[in-house]
Amino acid sequence: MNKKLVALCMAVVLIFGVGIGAYAATDIRLFVHGKQVNADIQIINGSSYVPLRTVSEALGADVRWDESKRTINIKNTKTYEVETTIWSGSLLMKISKITLDTAYENSKTKNPINAIIFDVSIENTTYSTLEWSPTKGSIRLNYDNFIEISNPVNYSDDLNGSFSLQTVKKGKIIVPVNMNLDDIKTIDFVLEGSTDGSKYNPVQAMPIKLK
Repeated sequence: MNKKLVALCMAVVLIFGVGIGAYAATDIRLFVHGKQVNADIQIINGSSYVPLRTVSEALGADVRWDESKRTINIKNTKTYEVETTIWSGSLLMKISKITLDTAYENSKTKNPINAIIFDVSIENTTYSTLEWSPTKGSIRLNYDNFIEISNPVNYSDDLNGSFSLQTVKKGKIIVPVNMNLDDIKTIDFVLEGSTDGSKYNPVQAMPIKLK
Protein backbone atom coordinates (compact mmCIF):
# COMPACT_ATOMS: atom_id res chain seq x y z
CA MET A 1 0.00 0.00 0.00
CA ASN A 2 2.79 2.48 0.88
CA LYS A 3 4.47 1.91 -2.52
CA LYS A 4 1.17 2.52 -4.27
CA LEU A 5 0.63 5.67 -2.24
CA VAL A 6 4.02 7.14 -3.09
CA ALA A 7 3.57 6.31 -6.76
CA LEU A 8 0.12 7.85 -6.90
CA CYS A 9 1.23 10.97 -5.03
CA MET A 10 4.09 11.48 -7.46
CA ALA A 11 1.77 10.92 -10.38
CA VAL A 12 -0.73 13.48 -9.12
CA VAL A 13 1.95 16.05 -8.29
CA LEU A 14 3.71 15.76 -11.63
CA ILE A 15 0.82 15.04 -13.96
CA PHE A 16 0.10 17.76 -16.46
CA GLY A 17 3.74 18.86 -15.98
CA VAL A 18 4.24 19.32 -19.72
CA GLY A 19 2.38 22.01 -21.61
CA ILE A 20 -0.02 22.88 -18.79
CA GLY A 21 1.15 26.43 -18.31
CA ALA A 22 -1.48 27.73 -20.70
CA TYR A 23 -4.27 26.84 -18.28
CA ALA A 24 -5.30 28.62 -15.09
CA ALA A 25 -5.18 26.71 -11.81
CA THR A 26 -8.96 26.95 -11.46
CA ASP A 27 -9.39 25.00 -14.71
CA ILE A 28 -7.70 21.91 -13.25
CA ARG A 29 -9.73 19.32 -11.39
CA LEU A 30 -8.25 16.58 -9.21
CA PHE A 31 -9.79 13.10 -9.23
CA VAL A 32 -8.74 10.27 -6.88
CA HIS A 33 -10.24 6.84 -7.58
CA GLY A 34 -12.78 8.54 -9.84
CA LYS A 35 -13.99 10.96 -7.16
CA GLN A 36 -13.35 14.68 -7.47
CA VAL A 37 -11.34 16.15 -4.59
CA ASN A 38 -11.23 19.82 -3.72
CA ALA A 39 -7.60 20.93 -3.75
CA ASP A 40 -5.59 24.11 -4.09
CA ILE A 41 -3.78 23.25 -7.32
CA GLN A 42 -0.95 25.59 -8.30
CA ILE A 43 1.20 25.73 -11.39
CA ILE A 44 4.88 26.40 -10.77
CA ASN A 45 7.35 26.45 -13.66
CA GLY A 46 4.96 24.50 -15.84
CA SER A 47 4.22 21.73 -13.32
CA SER A 48 1.04 21.24 -11.28
CA TYR A 49 1.33 20.92 -7.50
CA VAL A 50 -1.28 19.87 -4.96
CA PRO A 51 -1.08 19.67 -1.12
CA LEU A 52 0.43 16.38 0.02
CA ARG A 53 -2.12 16.00 2.83
CA THR A 54 -5.04 16.40 0.42
CA VAL A 55 -3.84 13.64 -1.90
CA SER A 56 -2.71 11.32 0.91
CA GLU A 57 -5.97 11.52 2.84
CA ALA A 58 -7.98 11.05 -0.37
CA LEU A 59 -6.04 7.79 -0.81
CA GLY A 60 -6.99 6.69 2.71
CA ALA A 61 -3.66 7.50 4.35
CA ASP A 62 -3.02 9.24 7.67
CA VAL A 63 -0.68 12.26 7.58
CA ARG A 64 1.06 13.48 10.73
CA TRP A 65 3.43 16.39 11.22
CA ASP A 66 6.08 16.17 13.97
CA GLU A 67 7.18 19.70 14.78
CA SER A 68 10.06 18.62 17.04
CA LYS A 69 11.60 16.34 14.39
CA ARG A 70 10.48 18.43 11.40
CA THR A 71 9.15 15.32 9.73
CA ILE A 72 6.01 14.30 7.84
CA ASN A 73 4.80 10.75 8.43
CA ILE A 74 2.37 9.20 5.93
CA LYS A 75 0.94 5.76 6.59
CA ASN A 76 -2.07 3.67 5.72
CA THR A 77 -3.99 1.60 8.26
CA LYS A 78 -7.01 -0.66 8.05
CA THR A 79 -8.83 -1.82 11.16
CA TYR A 80 -11.16 -4.81 11.39
CA GLU A 81 -13.41 -5.40 14.39
CA VAL A 82 -13.56 -9.18 14.87
CA GLU A 83 -14.96 -11.71 17.33
CA THR A 84 -12.56 -14.64 17.17
CA THR A 85 -11.72 -17.10 19.94
CA ILE A 86 -8.74 -19.47 19.96
CA TRP A 87 -8.82 -22.35 22.47
CA SER A 88 -6.10 -24.43 24.11
CA GLY A 89 -7.53 -26.59 26.86
CA SER A 90 -9.24 -24.25 29.33
CA LEU A 91 -7.37 -21.23 27.96
CA LEU A 92 -9.14 -18.97 25.53
CA MET A 93 -7.66 -16.09 23.57
CA LYS A 94 -10.17 -13.58 22.29
CA ILE A 95 -9.17 -11.39 19.35
CA SER A 96 -11.25 -8.21 19.25
CA LYS A 97 -9.43 -6.15 16.63
CA ILE A 98 -6.96 -6.63 13.79
CA THR A 99 -5.06 -3.66 12.38
CA LEU A 100 -2.99 -3.63 9.19
CA ASP A 101 -0.42 -0.85 9.54
CA THR A 102 2.14 0.21 6.91
CA ALA A 103 4.27 2.15 9.43
CA TYR A 104 3.82 0.66 12.90
CA GLU A 105 6.02 1.95 15.71
CA ASN A 106 6.48 1.13 19.40
CA SER A 107 9.31 1.21 21.93
CA LYS A 108 10.92 -1.90 20.38
CA THR A 109 11.09 -0.59 16.81
CA LYS A 110 14.07 1.34 15.47
CA ASN A 111 12.19 2.17 12.28
CA PRO A 112 8.52 1.90 11.28
CA ILE A 113 7.52 -1.59 10.17
CA ASN A 114 4.86 -3.14 7.96
CA ALA A 115 2.82 -5.06 10.53
CA ILE A 116 -0.36 -6.85 11.57
CA ILE A 117 -1.54 -5.92 15.07
CA PHE A 118 -3.87 -8.20 17.03
CA ASP A 119 -5.66 -6.87 20.13
CA VAL A 120 -6.09 -9.92 22.36
CA SER A 121 -7.32 -11.00 25.78
CA ILE A 122 -6.26 -14.39 27.23
CA GLU A 123 -8.06 -16.06 30.14
CA ASN A 124 -7.92 -19.36 32.01
CA THR A 125 -11.45 -20.60 32.74
CA THR A 126 -10.64 -23.50 35.14
CA TYR A 127 -8.58 -24.21 38.26
CA SER A 128 -5.76 -26.02 36.49
CA THR A 129 -2.69 -23.81 35.99
CA LEU A 130 -1.45 -23.90 32.42
CA GLU A 131 1.68 -22.71 30.65
CA TRP A 132 1.22 -21.11 27.23
CA SER A 133 3.24 -18.98 24.80
CA PRO A 134 0.87 -17.48 22.20
CA THR A 135 3.51 -15.04 20.93
CA LYS A 136 6.02 -17.75 19.99
CA GLY A 137 4.17 -19.39 17.13
CA SER A 138 3.37 -18.22 13.65
CA ILE A 139 0.50 -16.99 11.53
CA ARG A 140 -0.50 -18.20 8.07
CA LEU A 141 -1.67 -15.65 5.53
CA ASN A 142 -4.01 -16.60 2.68
CA TYR A 143 -3.63 -20.30 3.60
CA ASP A 144 -0.05 -20.61 2.34
CA ASN A 145 2.31 -17.91 3.65
CA PHE A 146 3.74 -18.73 7.10
CA ILE A 147 5.28 -15.90 9.15
CA GLU A 148 6.89 -16.30 12.57
CA ILE A 149 5.37 -14.05 15.23
CA SER A 150 8.70 -13.66 17.05
CA ASN A 151 10.91 -13.27 13.96
CA PRO A 152 13.04 -11.18 13.57
CA VAL A 153 12.23 -9.35 16.83
CA ASN A 154 9.38 -10.01 19.23
CA TYR A 155 7.51 -6.69 19.18
CA SER A 156 4.52 -8.15 21.03
CA ASP A 157 3.46 -7.51 24.62
CA ASP A 158 4.48 -10.10 27.22
CA LEU A 159 1.54 -12.50 27.05
CA ASN A 160 3.40 -15.76 27.69
CA GLY A 161 3.80 -17.74 30.92
CA SER A 162 1.57 -19.24 33.62
CA PHE A 163 -2.20 -18.88 33.65
CA SER A 164 -3.99 -19.82 36.86
CA LEU A 165 -7.74 -19.57 37.49
CA GLN A 166 -9.20 -16.28 36.24
CA THR A 167 -5.79 -14.99 35.18
CA VAL A 168 -6.38 -12.51 32.37
CA LYS A 169 -3.65 -11.04 30.19
CA LYS A 170 -4.44 -8.32 27.68
CA GLY A 171 -2.20 -6.79 25.06
CA LYS A 172 -1.10 -6.76 21.45
CA ILE A 173 0.50 -9.41 19.29
CA ILE A 174 2.60 -7.69 16.62
CA VAL A 175 3.69 -9.54 13.50
CA PRO A 176 6.06 -7.81 11.03
CA VAL A 177 5.21 -8.81 7.47
CA ASN A 178 7.05 -8.27 4.20
CA MET A 179 4.13 -8.15 1.79
CA ASN A 180 1.42 -5.84 0.54
CA LEU A 181 -1.14 -5.66 3.34
CA ASP A 182 -3.94 -5.15 0.82
CA ASP A 183 -3.36 -8.73 -0.39
CA ILE A 184 -4.20 -10.28 2.99
CA LYS A 185 -7.63 -11.93 2.99
CA THR A 186 -7.38 -14.67 5.64
CA ILE A 187 -5.25 -15.20 8.75
CA ASP A 188 -4.64 -18.43 10.68
CA PHE A 189 -2.87 -18.72 14.04
CA VAL A 190 -0.50 -21.70 14.13
CA LEU A 191 0.55 -22.06 17.77
CA GLU A 192 1.90 -24.70 20.13
CA GLY A 193 -0.71 -25.74 22.68
CA SER A 194 -0.74 -25.14 26.41
CA THR A 195 0.34 -27.69 29.04
CA ASP A 196 0.00 -28.35 32.77
CA GLY A 197 3.29 -30.24 32.78
CA SER A 198 1.80 -33.63 31.98
CA LYS A 199 -1.02 -33.03 29.51
CA TYR A 200 -0.69 -31.19 26.21
CA ASN A 201 -3.68 -29.21 24.91
CA PRO A 202 -3.73 -28.67 21.14
CA VAL A 203 -4.89 -25.33 19.76
CA GLN A 204 -8.32 -25.03 18.22
CA ALA A 205 -8.61 -22.12 15.80
CA MET A 206 -10.53 -21.16 12.72
CA PRO A 207 -9.22 -18.95 9.87
CA ILE A 208 -10.02 -15.28 10.32
CA LYS A 209 -11.47 -13.69 7.20
CA LEU A 210 -10.88 -9.97 6.76
CA LYS A 211 -13.90 -8.25 5.26
